[in-house]
Amino acid sequence: MYICVCNAISERHVQEAIAQGAKDLSDLQAQLGVATCCGQCAETATDYLPGGQYAADAMPPAVEPDHVVQVPMLASTEIRRVA
Repeated sequence: MYICVCNAISERHVQEAIAQGAKDLSDLQAQLGVATCCGQCAETATDYLPGGQYAADAMPPAVEPDHVVQVPMLASTEIRRVA
């Protein structure tokens, strides 16, 4: 879903900026350019910040692997040109 149509900024862009440390609207404006044109997206973008309506969607919980799978390496394959 697009958050900012003017600057083609998607929900994923906003979520990634927040995951990388954006704390307020001015951080999102500096990093992404959200709400720097018409401003209609400012409220929605703010809803993704900590304490906002969609804050839980912005930071998915970390998932720890419950086991490690070892995959054997395949032997290298010789490639020959056929005339």
